[in-house]
Amino acid sequence: MTGSTEFDGGSGSPSTRPGGETSPWAAHWTRPESDTESALVEPVEEELPAEIPAQPVVTVAAPAALRAVPVEAEAWPTREMMAGRTVRGHRPTASRPAKQEQGVRTTSVLGLAGLVLFALLAAFFAWVTAEPLWLAVGHGHDGKASVIQCVGSGVSQRCVGDFTADSGLVVERVALLGVDQSTLPQGEQSQLSARMVGSHSDQAYVGDALRGLHLRWVISFCLAMLCGLGIALSTGAIRFSDPKARRAAVATSLAAPLLLIIGFLAASY
Repeated sequence: MTGSTEFDGGSGSPSTRPGGETSPWAAHWTRPESDTESALVEPVEEELPAEIPAQPVVTVAAPAALRAVPVEAEAWPTREMMAGRTVRGHRPTASRPAKQEQGVRTTSVLGLAGLVLFALLAAFFAWVTAEPLWLAVGHGHDGKASVIQCVGSGVSQRCVGDFTADSGLVVERVALLGVDQSTLPQGEQSQLSARMVGSHSDQAYVGDALRGLHLRWVISFCLAMLCGLGIALSTGAIRFSDPKARRAAVATSLAAPLLLIIGFLAASY
């Protein structure tokens, strides 16, 4: 082959061509200085395991929600994201949290105002219920009341007198309820049959007030319980979504005036 260099298998030097000519590559050939430089590096064989264990293949089925999605829904970009299309139903929502917070704050103020108002009304009706209820069931002192002074007429009438019980108990300057001024003699004190719950009370019942004791305490009791219903309405207790919590809140609202009535009954006994 032309242009190739022939080597002698024993010496490793380039051989001469026939005719005494040497190869042009002979000038560039140099023999290695030592036999160690020409030693070949033996490759290191890595031991491999005789048998590789097979790994189990687990196939996970796609969720039903993903299998139900149509092919068009998986397209990207979606039709709404394409140029020239506007997203339908988009509305700015930056102002919604502020409006919602303002509505919650207004509802809380109204609920608190309703709670205070109905609680005060329930306390008033509970106070009106206590003494007529005790007198209606037979608890109290029987005696005579001496009318000292009466002012006004009708609903605005106010009479003051002294109460003397049959047991000798005397209470001065008490309010007299149920006095009919048309039956009172002019210019002198009159003695009227009266009843009083106790010496700590500041009012005695005479005349018509004694005949309407049951009507008086029943009406006051019903109005006090209606105030409990007003508390439940104003505070939103009846609008709870959880039935158990709604029942508990309504029961608490109705129990508040009932506890007030019990408290006034204990105080006026």
